[in-house]
Amino acid sequence: MKPVSRLLASALLLAQQRNDRSYQWYWGGQGGAFMYQTDQQPYYLDPVIGGHWLITAKRTALYMAYEQAWFLTDARATVVDPNSNTGLRDVSFHDMRRLMMGVLAFPLQKRIEPFAGGGFALMQVLNPRVDCSGSTPNSDCPTLADQTEAEDRAHDAASKAFFWMMGGVQINNGRVALFGHYLVTSGASGFLIRGTTHTFQGGLRYSIGTSKEGITEQH
Repeated sequence: MKPVSRLLASALLLAQQRNDRSYQWYWGGQGGAFMYQTDQQPYYLDPVIGGHWLITAKRTALYMAYEQAWFLTDARATVVDPNSNTGLRDVSFHDMRRLMMGVLAFPLQKRIEPFAGGGFALMQVLNPRVDCSGSTPNSDCPTLADQTEAEDRAHDAASKAFFWMMGGVQINNGRVALFGHYLVTSGASGFLIRGTTHTFQGGLRYSIGTSKEGITEQH
């Protein structure tokens, strides 16, 4: 019976090892939809793609990501500008990028498992352009100094820090994991994008190896 017991024990240990994703380095990619609004337009939905780095512990993981959204049409917003006839200045922009860092929790060591977490993000609107054409009360820049100051105000409103929260489901198969998640960011006063943003994404991540050196007799 001893060989049979050893065989069963080995099979159980192998199954546990396959489900154990502790102390792994994962590289992954994700894509989906980014939903946002401004003070001049309702919610729009545009594509977003990115990559991430995941370092797992027992049931938690460090998450770092870089993403960029491509707006299919120019977004429109305003910034406060005392030099304007109305006290506001029209601004348009086309893309957005963000850097994220946080912690995710993986409470189950199963083939299909939920995850959730949160952290901080730096979100930046790319190449904001002020309207100094004079075609509307918000777009009058009488002097070059007024235009320069308006551009500075637009760039100041183009980058802010945020909190984010994420929830999703992951399907594990060896070193590969297929996942989908929903992510929401907080709002920030004075940012060109108004209020919370919402992101729906799916993707793959792949383990490139252990993040913790094993202890052997030689060590």
